[in-house]
Amino acid sequence: MRWVRAWVMMDPRLEDHAVGLELQIVELEERCQRAIVQGRTEDADRFEREAETLRTELASTADLLVS
Repeated sequence: MRWVRAWVMMDPRLEDHAVGLELQIVELEERCQRAIVQGRTEDADRFEREAETLRTELASTADLLVS
């Protein structure tokens, strides 16, 4: 596990990855809201599940950034 942390600390792309995840989450949240307004509940549910997956990945990425 130590070598993983050392590699992560040396990889400046990790912060870029976190920003990219945030942008994807915002996009999915907007798509979810549009789907709700348009009565497309199945699509809204799918967008929310996708956003939740990305939120989990963002949390893991944030943990790596602070460790």
